[in-house]
Amino acid sequence: MASIACPNCQTVAPEGTASCPGCGTPLSGATHAASSTPPPAAPPPSAPTFSAGSPKPQVKFDLASLGHVDRLVGGGTLVLFISLFLTWFSYAGFGISGLSAHGYLYVVFIVAIALLGLLAAEVSGVWKVPASSALGRDQILLIGTTINFVLVLIAFLLKPGGYGFHGVGWSYGAFVALAAAVVAVFPLGWPIIQARRGK
Repeated sequence: MASIACPNCQTVAPEGTASCPGCGTPLSGATHAASSTPPPAAPPPSAPTFSAGSPKPQVKFDLASLGHVDRLVGGGTLVLFISLFLTWFSYAGFGISGLSAHGYLYVVFIVAIALLGLLAAEVSGVWKVPASSALGRDQILLIGTTINFVLVLIAFLLKPGGYGFHGVGWSYGAFVALAAAVVAVFPLGWPIIQARRGK
């Protein structure tokens, strides 16, 4: 059966009704409704789409993109970072971590995080050192690993209490840290040493 929709309140009434049963508006010029069922609900909002001009960056962690030197630098730096929390020195049965023994090793802590962050950003494709940067990525890695090596070597040699203080011995953490610092800096520094010797 055909029906008419009230132009004022949208109440649907049977065709031929003189006035709207809801508000009393005359229905002589009202439009015909196809059926008395309510209109379908609006579709849910769709997910935002990205235009072709601004593609969504894809993050993929690809270790294969790292070269041999970068793997040595990254692996050595990661082991060095972990070793800062290990026991470096022992005295009367008590162990002291590197960070507890020497406060300046927090510089190594921060530099190691920065170097690992740089390598992780490159591997995941999120960020790379710009070509316009004053320092290249290899120079940044060399400076960071050299700072770490020098500070770790100083911390290794200067036992807590000084040389006159007996009874303080090295523990495994100090040896792990020193070896890791050497592994991280060697592949970057050795070619420069060889190039200077060749001159």
